[in-house]
Amino acid sequence: MLYNLSPVQKRILLLLLIHLYAKAFCQKTVFIERYNLPAETRPGQLIVSMPFGYSTILNVSGDTAGLKTAGDIFIDVACTDYPINASLVSLNKSRVAAFLKRFSFIEESQLAQVNFFQQTDGAQREKAITMFHGLIVTFRPRQTTENAKKEVVKLDEIVKAGTPKPVENTVAATSKLDSAMAELERFYAQRPRKVQNGKAYIQVGRATIVSVDGDLPKKSALDSFIVREPREALQEGLISKDEYKQFKSATAIRIYYPHWVPEETVFPKKTVSGASKGAATINITRIPDTTVLHILDRTKWERTTIVVDVTGSMYKYTAQLLLWAKTNPIGRSARNFVFFNDGDNKSDRDKQIGNTGGIYYKTCQGYAEMEALMKSTMLKGAGGDCPENNIEALITAEKMFPTTGFQVMIADNWAPIKDKAFWNLLSKPVRIVLCGATEFNVNIDYLNLARKTGGSVHLMESDLYNLSGLKEGEVLKVGKNRFLVKNGMFVETGYDLDAK
Repeated sequence: MLYNLSPVQKRILLLLLIHLYAKAFCQKTVFIERYNLPAETRPGQLIVSMPFGYSTILNVSGDTAGLKTAGDIFIDVACTDYPINASLVSLNKSRVAAFLKRFSFIEESQLAQVNFFQQTDGAQREKAITMFHGLIVTFRPRQTTENAKKEVVKLDEIVKAGTPKPVENTVAATSKLDSAMAELERFYAQRPRKVQNGKAYIQVGRATIVSVDGDLPKKSALDSFIVREPREALQEGLISKDEYKQFKSATAIRIYYPHWVPEETVFPKKTVSGASKGAATINITRIPDTTVLHILDRTKWERTTIVVDVTGSMYKYTAQLLLWAKTNPIGRSARNFVFFNDGDNKSDRDKQIGNTGGIYYKTCQGYAEMEALMKSTMLKGAGGDCPENNIEALITAEKMFPTTGFQVMIADNWAPIKDKAFWNLLSKPVRIVLCGATEFNVNIDYLNLARKTGGSVHLMESDLYNLSGLKEGEVLKVGKNRFLVKNGMFVETGYDLDAK
């Protein structure tokens, strides 16, 4: 602590600490047109305003009281890229140091991540001066047993608000899949899928070339094709030279090509008229976040083991798992559950990598058993340091439930993986539902975990498959993030403290 030092000693020590922090916490530089401030600060958030070109604190607004009991702290430093390509590292570090000096009770270990955002929409000094400069600070409450109890109450409130209720007296109700629809589902089961702007699409249509002089395939409503003379098709680059040799004597050819259509077009819902009781629907308007619900409904995984981080501040995501379980009977989708809290109430210094503990598992016969297991795991531990024992939990899941083909992990994007040294011991693919990710901040640990295990990463708006198939030197773009495959692992191309 800094209480007994003189002002000069504090300043020197703080500057020293900020250089040490450069190695202690995650940080990166991101170039962005303009950093958009939140319309209003929420609990667990501060805005620290500073002048253009200086680290003096002009104003602090937000949850200053909550900062005194904060756990992990995440800082966005907003500045302008002026002069263009100038190094702002020293200035930005001074801004973080000024914040630490103002709130001297903050411990070094609390800084979990610092992002430097250089705004490019201020190329002219006159415009740069008018833009926001300073820090946007987000923090989580320090995890204690009392906080865990409060989070269980908040979890119950979310589940109560979103609990599904049957729709009464509907004009039309969706019928069960008939045999034709079931066959259609099987036919398209392996076709590529994607999510764009929150809407699911599937790739349909054949990919082939046929001569119009012969018997043409029966046209499907989802087929797309164009008709060309063979030479014309070659000139337009629609066919190769070898294909031209095959069809050059034909009067014309049909060139079929696959294309993307909404899933609802491929699998139209069949309805029956008359009053009936409709399917139960979750009231998402009263839920603060719907990431987990969207992903689980979209992917429709079955017969899997679900592994869940229930440490501090994950309650709004674990509540969604409970709501999902209410509309997806346990047994059909999943029956095996593993919940972990990063070591029960063990102090950080007593946690042994690979043997941290706080992992609880069960084959549940119904919703009540799963809910009880989740809540008891939350109350037995309050987390602690930012990194979590994800791999230990996954290894436990493999050992206890060996018959499932893959595991679904609901993970905290803000918490790095503590025990990466053991991920080579995993033998099953891990499909990671990543909670709290933004377009600027996708935790690279989970991308590498999916790559290592042949699994996948799932965000609110996108599903990242075949990460293990990317070759050395290839680039993966996720939101505003870019990741390069180097020495078999993802590295973040934007990770550069000295970026201009």
